[in-house]
Amino acid sequence: MPQIDERTSAVRLLTGLENGNLSAADATIMAEDLDPVLVYVIVNFLRAIHPASDPAATPVLERVVRLTSGHPAVVSKYQEGEQDPISRWFEGDHEYREFLGRESDLIELIVDKIET
Repeated sequence: MPQIDERTSAVRLLTGLENGNLSAADATIMAEDLDPVLVYVIVNFLRAIHPASDPAATPVLERVVRLTSGHPAVVSKYQEGEQDPISRWFEGDHEYREFLGRESDLIELIVDKIET
């Protein structure tokens, strides 16, 4: 069950990957400690709002790739989160772009769903 610290860590991971103000090592540690659904949603949110077709997205996507390709534990969490019914529910009922500028609301929604 997610705790307050997990909510904070999830927001910090998302914003750190987006803004580049989180080291790769810290991002890995945080991702390894998060619920798999949160890892999946964070990665997919960043991919959705920073499409590869946008040259300005390159640094964000490079950080996401570095996180998800070089760390087996993070890859495993991502894959587990992908299969989770909460992830499927979210992607069926919501679009990542609706949370642009509302990243904390995205994390809250997911954590609330995990807790129920």
